[in-house]
Amino acid sequence: MVAAARADLPAMAADKRLLTIFSGFRDPVEDAAKCARDGDCGTISKAHCSAHRTGLAMDVYLGAAPGFVPESSADANRLFQSRSAVYRWLVANASRFGFAPYPFEPWHWEWTGEAP
Repeated sequence: MVAAARADLPAMAADKRLLTIFSGFRDPVEDAAKCARDGDCGTISKAHCSAHRTGLAMDVYLGAAPGFVPESSADANRLFQSRSAVYRWLVANASRFGFAPYPFEPWHWEWTGEAP
């Protein structure tokens, strides 16, 4: 999928981090312990049972709005990412590779295995 995006979007060459995975599988036991320790699960920023625990979810680098980290759910960051050429390419093409978006988090994609 990354090779296809790079072929279609030569501007991706300017930032080699685009579409690299920054979060993938999260061990359920370790993830639950981190939730308990940090006390941040069950909030808008982190679900009790992340799809990452299945090994079918990934967070990909799409850049970030100035002053934000790539996984920030701040409106300004989500808007910045959703307007990027890379994100628009993903929306138009990721299903060909069996991936579906999680619209609230532009960086979060899940493999469905249902490529046409």
